[in-house]
Amino acid sequence: MAERHESVVEEQIRLAAERGAFDDLPGKGKPLRLDGPDDDAWWVRGWIEREGLSGDALLPTSLLLRKEIQQLPVTVAGLGEEAQVRATVSDLNRRIAAWLLAPTPPQVPLAPVRADDVVAAWWQARERSQNEVRHPVEGVGSASGTVVQTAADPEPGAASVTSPTSPSILSGPARAFRAVAIAEACSWTGLLIGMFFKYVVVFDDIGVKIFGPIHGALFVAYLVVTLVAARRLGWTLRTTLLALVASIPPLFTLWFERWALRTGRLHGAGTATTGGATA
Repeated sequence: MAERHESVVEEQIRLAAERGAFDDLPGKGKPLRLDGPDDDAWWVRGWIEREGLSGDALLPTSLLLRKEIQQLPVTVAGLGEEAQVRATVSDLNRRIAAWLLAPTPPQVPLAPVRADDVVAAWWQARERSQNEVRHPVEGVGSASGTVVQTAADPEPGAASVTSPTSPSILSGPARAFRAVAIAEACSWTGLLIGMFFKYVVVFDDIGVKIFGPIHGALFVAYLVVTLVAARRLGWTLRTTLLALVASIPPLFTLWFERWALRTGRLHGAGTATTGGATA
């Protein structure tokens, strides 16, 4: 009988078996796990189980991003610093922007997440958690001796965990001041552009005629709203004068608004941060 020809592949398999390379392999002697003759994705599920991955690994990019947006409050809840929250939102927005530049099916409505909104919600959740942990009291329940845990009222003068940079908890005067300060800075920008076209480009004062009255009205509105906000928010004389003087140089009202928000002065008396306590 003619000798059977052994291919190169068969030779390598035989030599490996002789060396014991196939001994003690995982699953040796166990039946194969087949979910059915018509299941073409059985190996995919097996790979997910072996690697310990979530089923989200099979989702299209658009659906995966949509799910990450919905779970973002839970994702950032365990983070300890605001910078970490902003970094998480920034990474998600980077991947959302990449998908928007080259979208793949299925098409779902996606938009970048506002980091300030996520940070504000994170601060509020952290404040509630801190208050629940910091002020627990034991109350006696019914006659059966059940002990009921309740949250005590915050102690007078207790430090608040609210972020001074969060604009979501501002009062009415503070919101009005922010709106007028930003509008006044925008009118300054329009007036400067109009002056540039009048004296440099086309020598036409149409821009000044348009933005001049707008800026004048917003300038007066800014002064009035500043005086009201200073009284309602308990600003010191130095802070009030600084706010009024900021209306003179171009765009300084925008700088003052950001500074007042960052230092807590838009949250009322007693909430300014240490860095701006002297103003």
